[in-house]
Amino acid sequence: MLHLTRLPAIPGRKENNHQTLALQLLFSFTLLLPLWGTSQQKTQHLIKPVLETIHETFSDTSTLQAWHTFHETEAYESKIKRLSIEKGKLFLQPYASGWYADYQAPYIFKTVEGDFDVQAKVMVTGMKDSLPQSEWSLGGLMVREAKSTTAVNWQPRMENWLFLTTGIAQPKGHPVFEVKSTYNSSSNLKLRPAKAGWVYLRIVRVQASFLLMYRYENENWSVLERFYRPLLPQRLQVGITAYSGWNDIPENFQADPVLFNRTVLQGVNADMLLQVDDIKFALPTVNQEKLQKLVQKNFVAPYYTGGNLLSDYAISNDDVLQILRVNHVSN
Repeated sequence: MLHLTRLPAIPGRKENNHQTLALQLLFSFTLLLPLWGTSQQKTQHLIKPVLETIHETFSDTSTLQAWHTFHETEAYESKIKRLSIEKGKLFLQPYASGWYADYQAPYIFKTVEGDFDVQAKVMVTGMKDSLPQSEWSLGGLMVREAKSTTAVNWQPRMENWLFLTTGIAQPKGHPVFEVKSTYNSSSNLKLRPAKAGWVYLRIVRVQASFLLMYRYENENWSVLERFYRPLLPQRLQVGITAYSGWNDIPENFQADPVLFNRTVLQGVNADMLLQVDDIKFALPTVNQEKLQKLVQKNFVAPYYTGGNLLSDYAISNDDVLQILRVNHVSN
């Protein structure tokens, strides 16, 4: 389990809400005990903390053991048709599914605490074609608040997450980015033009601001979207999702999230494959001096912080990239 946690205060040193963060990789074994009529219980065993950036290149099949799967964590049947590591890449193929409102799809994740910078090199294709042949077939990075319920005691309007994915929506044949933010199961999405092939996706959290970026090979990072989510907790699930085939799902499933989430729709067409070449978890490198210059002097208001400013569109995307020290060093 991966944690981004605050360093303990140093005696004699003044600390504040922006004190230095440490990246800790905590390997844990989780004993899943699904109990009918009661909430799921976990026993976690701390093995070893490591203070360093985590860069997974999927060169070893045992890498998957360090990831949690959403369906196991919340006691659902798996909507994953294929999850494997082959030739140095992670492959994720979903059954028909989709993240929207209370509806769910395949998701693997690590638990991250505090600010973070996660980036991955991904490609979405069909099983035989360069683009998926099912509408709403996308995959990429997702950040989600863990739920207190499982399939046993599920409650509506409890989904809180955001993601940055790539693939095709509708009509087929046109690559897009999809950015979506969901608050208490109310989803808002935007689609932007993309290109087929490999692309780097990135989500950076600084306090309550979430900065979503992309770049292609030999190009600089571009900010695609900024979300301000002050109610998301410090501890979040951060990982990889893939979904496909929403428009081919029968209407009775589309109308009932309980039925949808509990059913693996094996007979519904879902032609897509997500490949992940690598993924890196790190701490954000924030230029505090430049950020503080944007703070209005003598202005005091709730939530008026540097993290708040990063999601304020009065500040340009170029300023955001400079504050995050993006495009100035090799990433």
